[in-house]
Amino acid sequence: MLVVAFLPFPTKLIAEGIHDRDDEHVLVTLYGLTLLSIRLLGFALDAYARREHLYSTEHADEELPEELQADRGTLVPVIIAYVIAIFVGLALPTLAVVLYLALAVFIVVPFGHIRDLLFNRSSTAARRSLG
Repeated sequence: MLVVAFLPFPTKLIAEGIHDRDDEHVLVTLYGLTLLSIRLLGFALDAYARREHLYSTEHADEELPEELQADRGTLVPVIIAYVIAIFVGLALPTLAVVLYLALAVFIVVPFGHIRDLLFNRSSTAARRSLG
C-alpha cells in the first residue's frame, strides 16, 4: 500500500512540471517507475497469497476464477509495456504519458468479457432467428 499511497506525489510533480521541458523526462520516468512498482508488488502479493493458500477454499478443487487467470496472463506483456513506456519517457515524455493511459485502459477494461458478451449475444440472436 505504501507504493500506491506514493502515486499522488509523482502525479502532482507531473502536473506542476508539465511545461518545463528539462524536468518532464525525469518526472514521467518517476511516474512510470511508480506504476511499474505497483504492478510488480501486486503480483508479488498475489504469488504470496497463492503460496500460503489465502484464496477462498470454495474454488480449491476447481480452476481459478477467470478474473485471476486473466490478470496473471497479462502480467508479462504489461510489465514489458511499462518498461518500454519508461524508456520512451526518457526521450518523448508526452508519448509515454499516452502509453501509461493506454496501459491503464488495457488493465482495467475487461476486453475478454466484452468479446464473450458480444459473441454470445450475436450467436444467441442468430439461434433465435433460425429457431
